[in-house]
Amino acid sequence: MNKINLKFLNSTFILALLLAGVVVAPSVHAVEYDVEVIIFENVRDTAVGSSDTLLLPVVRDAQQIPDAPVPGATVQPIGELRLLNEVDKIKSSNNHRLLYHGGWRQGEIDEENAPYMSISLGGTFNLLTEQGDLDSQFLRGYLTPPVDTQLQLSQRRSARLQGGIKVWVGRFLHFETLLAYTQPGADHSFAFVSDRRMRSRQMHYIDNSKVGIITKIFPVDNSAPN
Repeated sequence: MNKINLKFLNSTFILALLLAGVVVAPSVHAVEYDVEVIIFENVRDTAVGSSDTLLLPVVRDAQQIPDAPVPGATVQPIGELRLLNEVDKIKSSNNHRLLYHGGWRQGEIDEENAPYMSISLGGTFNLLTEQGDLDSQFLRGYLTPPVDTQLQLSQRRSARLQGGIKVWVGRFLHFETLLAYTQPGADHSFAFVSDRRMRSRQMHYIDNSKVGIITKIFPVDNSAPN
């Protein structure tokens, strides 16, 4: 069989597959990301950006950051921790105090399906919260009931840094925070809400007046897009 006939047969075969609705496509390798996170507090006293009450973040369906493999789960323990130099610098600083260094591994999850990872750091305390509504990011809270209040209050637990972090993939990687920082015994909190677009393999720094986050997201599959 000559080359012309062979080319014709190959073209005819491909056309037949297309007409039959058969799609021939290369296999797609799922991409995973190691999300490494450092959280620290600024020890300098400041009241910039504080609320007029305590705040409790409303983080629905949050997952605990796993420290051991969970069969079938969308979030797994991080492969390795790499930002050790950054942690050492924070530990040696007089202006910062390390709260957390860790992370997790997850796949390419879109905004709707990506879970918040639960953050609860520092000493815990009881507070009384208002009810809020379905769209509330935070519940207003109090250590003791306000005088002459007609509000319906519920007792809940919180921590010095309470809330969640969410990483999802659209056109870009997104790193979201929904956190509240409360100093021990204080009657107000500092909200820490952000949605940062990121590129993998690059260091990113996010902060407010009381809390800072250093994060770097590493593709487990090196063919992952930025």
